[in-house]
Amino acid sequence: MRNLALFALLAATISGCATYTTSSVGGRTTVDVQNTGWYLFSFIPLGSGDHDDPNTCGGKIFSNSVSLENNMKILKKAMIAEQAYKAENVVSRWTDERVFFILLKRYACHTSAELIR
Repeated sequence: MRNLALFALLAATISGCATYTTSSVGGRTTVDVQNTGWYLFSFIPLGSGDHDDPNTCGGKIFSNSVSLENNMKILKKAMIAEQAYKAENVVSRWTDERVFFILLKRYACHTSAELIR
């Protein structure tokens, strides 16, 4: 039972996450999209965010869904949720960080935009 709990904790830790957050200040609505994934030796996917179901704890194990295309899909879901018809000033960037030297690497694709209602 203890091994099963450790495995579940490890799986939750290495699985990726796909999220978006919106903010409305001063009559403007902005959105921030982030999709992350964990990789073994920088190229073997261990887990990444589920772009089909953002803002949930679930992810896709042993898959690579960290891409600009998937961030645009998440942005579209945010636009539908906020009833926006257009996104302006769309900016994307990539980040990565090493964990346990060269063994694990976390990649993230970030996208931000202003939503027009």
